[in-house]
Amino acid sequence: MKETVGFIGLGAMGVPMSQRLLEAGYSLVVHDVRKEAVEAIAAKGAKGAASAKEVAEQCRKVITIVPNSDAVEQVVFGAGGLLEGMKAGDILIEMTSSYPPSTLKVNQALAAKGIHMIDAPVSGGVVGAVAGTLSVMVGGDEKIFETCRPILSVMGKNLFYIGGIGFGHALKAINNFLSATTLAATSEALILASKIGISPRRAVEVLQVSTGRSYATELKVPKFVLPRTFNSGFTLELMHKDLNTVTRMAREYKVPMLMANLVQELYGYSLAHGDKNTDHTAIFASLEELAGTKVKP
Repeated sequence: MKETVGFIGLGAMGVPMSQRLLEAGYSLVVHDVRKEAVEAIAAKGAKGAASAKEVAEQCRKVITIVPNSDAVEQVVFGAGGLLEGMKAGDILIEMTSSYPPSTLKVNQALAAKGIHMIDAPVSGGVVGAVAGTLSVMVGGDEKIFETCRPILSVMGKNLFYIGGIGFGHALKAINNFLSATTLAATSEALILASKIGISPRRAVEVLQVSTGRSYATELKVPKFVLPRTFNSGFTLELMHKDLNTVTRMAREYKVPMLMANLVQELYGYSLAHGDKNTDHTAIFASLEELAGTKVKP
């Protein structure tokens, strides 16, 4: 029988990731600030918990995937948090897209109690979470990573050991900067093509087999942008947060990143004209607004 794993954070990514663990035969103890989210997973075989501490008391390995670093710190340090329930030798698998200095702070506090931690953020979106094909970028002790590999391999297809603690979170933010940039650039390109009179769908077909191809032309534009569903499962607020992580790191390490700052401002503009739950693919609509045109399907 497979071990019992704790799972904290049942959002757009956490739900399919936890379901894959259940389907693989792991017993789960789950917690989320939303009671209805816990009840929904409990109906599929997981055991609900009223707090992070309660999760930790029943599991030697706990996964967290929550909105941001502040939420991680609340889960760890807050009343009824993981620090109150975890024991020496336990492992925290932190899968949030977090700010690396916060990750180091959490790791230091856990290590003082003999608790291990790896940061293991993912890329691939809700589609990858459902299919179990996520890329997982791991920072921390490599031996602890190998201990957690069977669990991570249920949720991800491509597992990468990056280096020391916080390296996974740093590379995830860098990846999302590139993802945000290619989506914005592709959006501008298609708006121009449409204005000229070129079919946007034909343009995407050509770009996808040419040097302008990217994940945006492969999936985001044909599936979420051109149909105007704008429902990829990743919000503008979260993308703006990851871009902020990159620009903060760039300032700290004195690396000029002109494009990153520009793209952050662009997504910030879109966020200011929408709301925090607007999907990040709606950057396309913001760029249409700036161009004073609307792309026809």
